[in-house]
Amino acid sequence: MGTAKPDLPERQPRMHGEQRRALILEQAKTLIARQGFAEASIGELARASGVTEPVLYKHFGSKKQLYQTLLSAVEAQFMERFEALVSRRAQQDLLDSLANLLLDYRAAAMADHEGAHVLLRAGLESNDPQTAKLNQAHIKKIYGLVRDLLAKAQTEGLLPKHLDLTAATWGYLSLLFALQYRGQMQMFDQYTEKTIREVNRLWLQGLRSG
Repeated sequence: MGTAKPDLPERQPRMHGEQRRALILEQAKTLIARQGFAEASIGELARASGVTEPVLYKHFGSKKQLYQTLLSAVEAQFMERFEALVSRRAQQDLLDSLANLLLDYRAAAMADHEGAHVLLRAGLESNDPQTAKLNQAHIKKIYGLVRDLLAKAQTEGLLPKHLDLTAATWGYLSLLFALQYRGQMQMFDQYTEKTIREVNRLWLQGLRSG
């Protein structure tokens, strides 16, 4: 009677290039969100993805290129979520959209906590010219979205005709940035959903009566 052969572990299917690239980006997002770009070494990034450093370089060329690719992807995904939330409200009620802009921004960020931390860290680590350029482009997109919303409300007579749209837009962005940095400052207990809603309400009330 022959000896039974030991069960061998199933061989994992080999990943295609795009699958491997996506996995590297996902693991890099987790590591960079936790440690920051400067602190995350190329070795750590490779190990987190289960690849060697040469394989990581093959896909991205350099640590910086990996970071820039990740930033672009995370930023695009965030804007897609934020724009969808804003657009959905605006189609139903433009004032409701303006009254809930901060909460929609928070919802878009909370849908991907790690991505939100990567974007926040990019703002803090923007002494690199290319990172600063990506960060500026991100802010311009948010500015454009908010300004278009305010301009439409003004055209429809929901906001005063004399309202300075540039000032009103930057006011909203200041509130959005305060919301973004509350996570960095660990001020969740002081800046609750109720407080966020009230801040947004007071700002819109001021714009409408201004």
